[in-house]
Amino acid sequence: MCGIVGFTFEDPVLIKRMCDILQHRGPDDEGYYIDSCISLGNRRLSIIDLKTGHQPIYNEDESIVVVHNGEIYNFMELRNELERIGHKFYTNSDTEVIVHAYEEWGDDFMRKFNGMFAFALWDANRKKLLLARDPCGIKPLYYTILKNGSLLFASEIKAILQHEEIRREVDKEAFHYYVNLRFTPGEKTMFKGIKRLLPGHYLVMEKETIKIRKFWDIIPSPQNYSESYLIKKLRDILRRAVRRHLISDVPLGVYLSGGIDSSTIVALASEMMDEPLKTFTMGFGEFTDELEDAQFVADYFGTDHRELIVSTDLLKDYPKMIWHADTPKRNLYPYYIAREVGKNVKVVLSGLGGDELFAGYEWKYKFAEDVEEERKRIPQELVKNAQEDALKLLRYVCKYGSVHEIEYIHNLKRIAYLNSNVDLYLLVMSLDEVFHEDYLPNIYGENMLKDYLPPVRDIFMPYFQNDLSFVDQILLADFKVKMTDDFLFVDDAMSMAHSVEGRYPFLDRELVEFAFTIPHEFKFNHKEGKYILKKAMKGLLPKRVLKKAKQGFGSNVGIRFSRELYELAKQLLPEGYIVRNGFIKKKYIEDVLSYRTSISLMKHYALIWSLIAFEIWYRIFIIPEEIHKPQLNINSIVDM
Repeated sequence: MCGIVGFTFEDPVLIKRMCDILQHRGPDDEGYYIDSCISLGNRRLSIIDLKTGHQPIYNEDESIVVVHNGEIYNFMELRNELERIGHKFYTNSDTEVIVHAYEEWGDDFMRKFNGMFAFALWDANRKKLLLARDPCGIKPLYYTILKNGSLLFASEIKAILQHEEIRREVDKEAFHYYVNLRFTPGEKTMFKGIKRLLPGHYLVMEKETIKIRKFWDIIPSPQNYSESYLIKKLRDILRRAVRRHLISDVPLGVYLSGGIDSSTIVALASEMMDEPLKTFTMGFGEFTDELEDAQFVADYFGTDHRELIVSTDLLKDYPKMIWHADTPKRNLYPYYIAREVGKNVKVVLSGLGGDELFAGYEWKYKFAEDVEEERKRIPQELVKNAQEDALKLLRYVCKYGSVHEIEYIHNLKRIAYLNSNVDLYLLVMSLDEVFHEDYLPNIYGENMLKDYLPPVRDIFMPYFQNDLSFVDQILLADFKVKMTDDFLFVDDAMSMAHSVEGRYPFLDRELVEFAFTIPHEFKFNHKEGKYILKKAMKGLLPKRVLKKAKQGFGSNVGIRFSRELYELAKQLLPEGYIVRNGFIKKKYIEDVLSYRTSISLMKHYALIWSLIAFEIWYRIFIIPEEIHKPQLNINSIVDM
């Protein structure tokens, strides 16, 4: 595990500066490779092969060199295979497998890897650079192209910003997605001209030509399995996945909520450990906390358990969180539990991914089924007339209504959006996130309205242009977009802020590929999510866990807005850069702030929270002449 940086020219000073700003990703070691064509660097967090795992790592004649962030969990099997062919290894590191695999199998060698990774490989003989990112997008990798055609890349954007030529400018399309989704999807970042390498893709630069190719993708293909087969097969794969993710030469632990995903990991890991497993949980002092459930599971499996209560540190710590995220973001609470974990272990396993693989968001599928049933009952001619009338009224309310009145039109949208599955999916999301396109002119300032902004639906359209069931389409969209670009992004950034490696057994490649062959009725069955996962874990988990309802992780938006964010919003936003530079209308902000507490405005409170995050991000990353770790407290931010 480490942070990697590099570029396609020689500059020892720049490569050192880029590495230094990523010290939190790798406090244990640093290493460089520099020649006239390439500069590579890394900061290492030592997890596997503590003695000989120093990077960069080379092949036998040192003509191929790699810097690597992540873990290749099946590296021992691959190493044995490569040694039988004749390759010689000089370390016990998983990273060394990368250079020999490239030699043996060519550019798309990473097809053979089961792991989480972002790496840069340089072939000195061919003057070829290869960058790759793991299939699920667990590890980040950013890049940009300079005016002279040179390529810069890094594990975090702040390292790329160390180059003096980089213009720090907001990508308005990314901001548009951020307003509607609370995250930036796909290859976009909030910085114009800086991109993310997509999951399951690799970039090759050779003879000044750049090509990006896909080496892995998930294609759902439901099979005609029996329930008994699925139960046995899933349990076996889960055990193998957890065992692979326990490979470590340093202490590790597990995030434990008391839900079925994290409890599954605790149950299986406890079978494999010779000493009590370390577990960690976090609450907010609210009625939705899962501390009691987590303690029950910890007691049941005899873990070494710690809990953290987060109360009122948000304003103090928010600039630090956004600094580590490189982007505006609302819910960065994993920062706190990672800070606690980092005092005890270097590696922590998480249940993230279980919801997307096994249909954990029950309310989405229930809502969709209810709307489908309504569609069948209502005569089509009546539906058509209702759609026309609803859209007229919707546009009228968006144009003339107050921010409060707009929240009463969800039932109209429910009628108006019955034409396609992607629109129904966006309707489900819009209850918390996506704004109707006719309402956006009420929110956006002149800087946003003067350019074309693509429909948010276009991001999700590819996952609904198939013959899959609607549940499978939702699972695919959530897995490919929301999970990767929101949940995994936050988890990685906040854990690495405290030099902690996050691991995700549910995103083990074998498990992911098998999960997408399971028919949807074994996932969402009789309005119950995770049906087959619960069946597979029956007898291994207590009944209380198997019957526990799904709960989301995070603080109540209304409580947090009223207690901590309302006054900050009044200070920062109406006269802030977000208004002065024409991103958001001052009237919209003042309209929302005029209703301090209203249950129907939760979506707008969430957006105000996101706009606070953007304003703080803007003052940290756009305003200063140079990017270096600033005085990260809220008073210094307000005064900018």
